[in-house]
Amino acid sequence: MHRRWLFVVVSLVGAVLACSSSGGAGPSSAERATSLAQTAAALLTSTAQASVTPATPTPLASNTPMLPTPTVTPPATPTLPPATATVAPTPCQGTNDSAFVADVSVPDGTHFAPGTSFTKTWRLRNDGECPWTTGYQLRPIGGDVMGGVPSNLTAVVPPGGTVDVSVALTAPASNGTHTGRWQLHGPDGTPFGTRPFVEVIVP
Repeated sequence: MHRRWLFVVVSLVGAVLACSSSGGAGPSSAERATSLAQTAAALLTSTAQASVTPATPTPLASNTPMLPTPTVTPPATPTLPPATATVAPTPCQGTNDSAFVADVSVPDGTHFAPGTSFTKTWRLRNDGECPWTTGYQLRPIGGDVMGGVPSNLTAVVPPGGTVDVSVALTAPASNGTHTGRWQLHGPDGTPFGTRPFVEVIVP
């Protein structure tokens, strides 16, 4: 591109010089040469500006802040207290015995209509050597059960102490006198002592 414009300038200068040599009227050769040089310089400058390729802008650095990586601390393992060993109570090596003290409710010969629900309670005394625990149980052993079920003691009875034991019963549907017998049993299921009974009459 520069060579082509240089050729144009040289040609113009040659033409001017030819005109000067021909003796025509007009500006002097020096003036024409100056004017042509200025024109050529302007053409070269515009050509250079047109041929300049704009530089590709450099992208700016990212301003995104760098966040710190969180540190995760595992939870501490709780320290459990040592397990407490359960010690089984030593069975009593003495004897079991019981004695009847009183009918607390439903005296013998009480009348009930057929199907009537009632609670029979006896008072018994511990005449043995071993305390009675909640493992001791009053069970029916004969006669008319009247719907009763075994009943465990609800408190410890020491030797010489007394306890009221109760059972829920239902008067039989048939008329007549009905008797049921009960007895205490130890934790091992062995019966012992007195045999309290309940006696009701269905008229």
